[in-house]
Amino acid sequence: MTQEYYQQGLAKAKAGDYRGAIADFELALISAPEWAELYYRRGLAYFDLGEVLTAISDYTQALALDSQHRDCSYARALARLTLKNFPGAMEDIDRAILFGRDYAPAYQLKGLVCKKLAKYPEAISAYKIAANLYLTQKDPVNSQRCLDLAQSLQPQQNPAPIVPKPTPRSPLTTPEQFYAQLLEQGERGDLQGAIDNANWAIQTSPNDAWAYACRGALYTKKGDLTAALTDFSQAIKLDPNSHVAYRGRGKLRDRMGDYQGAILDFNRALTIEPNDVFIYLARGNARVNLHEYTTAIGDFTQAIAIDPQEPLAYLHRAQTYIKIEELTHAIDDYQLAANIYLERQDLTKYQDTLKNLQKLQRSAPKTPPRPNTTPSSSQNEALRQRLYILVSGHWAIAQRLIDRLKEEYPGYPEDWYLQRVIYNLENGL
Repeated sequence: MTQEYYQQGLAKAKAGDYRGAIADFELALISAPEWAELYYRRGLAYFDLGEVLTAISDYTQALALDSQHRDCSYARALARLTLKNFPGAMEDIDRAILFGRDYAPAYQLKGLVCKKLAKYPEAISAYKIAANLYLTQKDPVNSQRCLDLAQSLQPQQNPAPIVPKPTPRSPLTTPEQFYAQLLEQGERGDLQGAIDNANWAIQTSPNDAWAYACRGALYTKKGDLTAALTDFSQAIKLDPNSHVAYRGRGKLRDRMGDYQGAILDFNRALTIEPNDVFIYLARGNARVNLHEYTTAIGDFTQAIAIDPQEPLAYLHRAQTYIKIEELTHAIDDYQLAANIYLERQDLTKYQDTLKNLQKLQRSAPKTPPRPNTTPSSSQNEALRQRLYILVSGHWAIAQRLIDRLKEEYPGYPEDWYLQRVIYNLENGL
């Protein structure tokens, strides 16, 4: 009777009689309570009736009995998507794919979820896989549908034709944002997936300078410097005013030892975008490699003038000051960088910077002159509270340590002494 009720339930569900199907599946469950397929089928009927939570309950029971039931994982993903439970839906999709690598609908659904999460490169990748699987399975209709969906997520390169009431372009598919997501995908470890998506973008829009510049950056990260150089050069050919491409090629040339060529690219980039801090930093580093320390310091100083809160500019300048044995200036820059990291609550980089500062101070004169730049004191109260905890509330001890440092190193801002005492206590110095 179990099979009879089961077959009757399937027939009623196919005919749209979902209540009748549920009744038959329940009768079958009386004699077969461990049969996962019955819970799955009853869940489908509940879902078709719009009773999503009840459907999810049945799918969950089915998966508890058969964890490798890929169709059930897919069905629960779809139900969870209906409830906008995107993490839960993605978990089920990944489970369905795990037990069915050729499961095209799961990849298609993954594309939809990624699209809703604005993860466009991942969505394109999923749609492309689904399209290939559908094509292999001789389903050209769904294959083309997935290709069209992937194409729709490509960044729009040209403005739409002028019409009486134009529809504004979605800001979520600008080239800048799309390729920024590709770079983030590479940073998260999916470097080849990001390159594949860049390849797809170039196939779709072969004159897209952004695509070549993005792929050049990805190839650089991968270590394929020749391919990266080709891509950056192609980006510049397509868009001679792309400061991003010039900056990328300049950094690549610097890495390859072509320091003069790097500086030429950075010079061109700065004529296009004169306020890009990171171009100044990159040109400064190229000049350091050429032993042009004074001009390198000039570049780092210009970067600081543009963005006084960029700690890398102070660190690079400090390291260059060390090369010309200007230790006092190097100490000042390390201290300023440390202050910025502390304000950002980036304690790892803050501690690393303080350690380098400590090493440098051991080599510096015992009485350094007063710094020319006064660091920010916005963290003064936070530093005092931190020090208060370290001395177990005995502020007189903390004050003696501060006074001793002031005698040894006069002329520094109050924040500096607080930070130095904290560092010494935390490191047992």
